Amino acid sequence: MTAPEQETQLTWYEIWLPRIAVATLLLLVVGFGGSWVFTSISDFLITLLIAFFLAFAMLPAVDWLSRRGWRRGAATGIVMLGGAAIAGVFVFAIANVFIGQLVNLITAVPDMVDTLAKWANETFGADINLEELGIETSDIAGTLASVGGSVIGGALGFTSSIIGFVFRMLTVSLFLFYILADFPKFRSTMMRLLPPDKQAHAEIIVSVTIDKVGGWVYSRGVLAGFSAAFHFVVFLLIGLPYPLALALWVGVVSQFIPTVGTYIAGVVPVVIALVSGDPLDALWVLIAITAYQQVENYLISPKVTANTMELHPAIAFGSAIVGASLLGGLGAVLALPVAATITSLAQTYGIHHDLIESETFESPEQYETRMREKEAQKAAERGATRRRLNRLFGRQAGDQA
Repeated sequence: MTAPEQETQLTWYEIWLPRIAVATLLLLVVGFGGSWVFTSISDFLITLLIAFFLAFAMLPAVDWLSRRGWRRGAATGIVMLGGAAIAGVFVFAIANVFIGQLVNLITAVPDMVDTLAKWANETFGADINLEELGIETSDIAGTLASVGGSVIGGALGFTSSIIGFVFRMLTVSLFLFYILADFPKFRSTMMRLLPPDKQAHAEIIVSVTIDKVGGWVYSRGVLAGFSAAFHFVVFLLIGLPYPLALALWVGVVSQFIPTVGTYIAGVVPVVIALVSGDPLDALWVLIAITAYQQVENYLISPKVTANTMELHPAIAFGSAIVGASLLGGLGAVLALPVAATITSLAQTYGIHHDLIESETFESPEQYETRMREKEAQKAAERGATRRRLNRLFGRQAGDQA
């Protein structure tokens, strides 16, 4: 090798360091640029996600009308108007309750405090004296009035947020209409991007997603209807104000807010019963809500959700937590149908093997068999006990005769 060739030969770091620097710079540009773009369009992506969720929920109803001769545009408009009407009635009823009760609460809290103190003294033998405790009911009313004024003043400051919410809902409605009205074209366009052997799998994924989302909305709606009807009758018999609005609140919130919806729904009628001045009514409301929840969990819900969305309670709870961490309350609501879809796809495409025999653990089938045998044994023992009691009481009746 000659001297000039030795001088022009580059070492490895002289060759690779510039390349590594350029690659690192490109990765940083792409990473920060992608993060900036994603952050900028995150609101739009959430809007699109809401539109697709509502579209999958309404699609079965639109298809049902379309198969009966309706044009898809008209069917979409009717379904969307129906959904908007239901949401409007719910929001109007709840707003009426909260505004009316806020005014009543400010004026009724002093009397309510006196009533609670007297009730506790008479029922439990307590000796509660508000004057000795330094509590002046007039001070309570003044404090609540000032707090109420601050709340109303703060609410007026959210005008821009309300306008933004209305704009988002209009955007969601626009996307929703076009997705529902042109879904066959949209589906055909997306399917043509895939090879024929992949289109069948994509069809299964789309069908499962629509079935699970639509099934979840259908089952929640049916359960909300049962719950609202029951609580309307109960609240009417108890004599609560706004029985229909409170029943709608309990029915919708308890079904569409996962995990904690029942507790959130039950707080409002209990508080309103307390504000109305009778703690016993609040107790009856709490008993009715708790009793109905047990009946729903064991009798109504299994039959309604048997053919719509089966999801283990632990998976539902975990998916709601994850969804809430990602997208807040909206994510908690959307997490359940997403988790049900993923579970169904895993059951469809997952590889399943035969279960081996185990001396330590029993299979679900063995557990169910053992429970049925135990129930049959208990039933037989109860029958034998009844027969012995019948013979005993029959013999005593014969002796007395």
